[in-house]
Amino acid sequence: MINIANTVKEASRMTKDELKQFVMNEVSMSGTIDIKVSEAEIERIIENETRQIYEIYRDALVEKYTIIPREYFYTPEFRKNRTLQFPDCIKSVTRVEELTCRSMMWGINDPDVNFHRAFTADLWMSPMGSDTVVFRTIQWNMWNQLKNFNLVDIQHTWNRNTHTLIIKGHDPRASVYVEVFEEVPREQLWEDPWVRKWICAKAKKQVAKALGLIQYNVIGGATINYQLYTEEAQTDIEECKEFFASINTPDWFISFP
Repeated sequence: MINIANTVKEASRMTKDELKQFVMNEVSMSGTIDIKVSEAEIERIIENETRQIYEIYRDALVEKYTIIPREYFYTPEFRKNRTLQFPDCIKSVTRVEELTCRSMMWGINDPDVNFHRAFTADLWMSPMGSDTVVFRTIQWNMWNQLKNFNLVDIQHTWNRNTHTLIIKGHDPRASVYVEVFEEVPREQLWEDPWVRKWICAKAKKQVAKALGLIQYNVIGGATINYQLYTEEAQTDIEECKEFFASINTPDWFISFP
């Protein structure tokens, strides 16, 4: 028997110290230019830009799900404020649905007789005669009533700052499926060359800003051309934005008649 776990290599990881050194090498051209940037400033840039990456780069997030047992929604802890607390790594919640099979009609538990099939029956069983308007009015009222019995979506509000999910809709009658987007661990995110390119470009731009504020000469009296740093950093930033935009393109589209 093949042990799959032994055949899959562990994902590469880059520590913060390694990233600091990588950024410093990029800024100083591996020590070719005598530029000193404080460790605190490099760390500040890394922290700020990593948070920014989570906002603009779709591959910085991974789609996951969790199942909340029905029993939890009837505990005193939940009934107090109807709030679910998620860890800080959860960026957003996209779906909150009950895991229920309430799709039957009139109590008939038959897969051939259910709400969804009846709703699409108009495609192949249109009404005939002069009572079409009356028929449609009655039919649409029936759909509204049936939705109350077949509702699986739960009204909710997600707060991205506190990472809390407030259940505003009905009390779940079954376990709840919650679909979320979780941040990729930073050590793995920093392995992405586009992420490193973005962080380095921001660091170069910050260094160029500092060089422009003061007259800075290297050993021998040479003057650093900070404008070149600015242009190079801006070019890298624009290339990263273009790449992130191409990745963020949705896999679906909506067409209107």
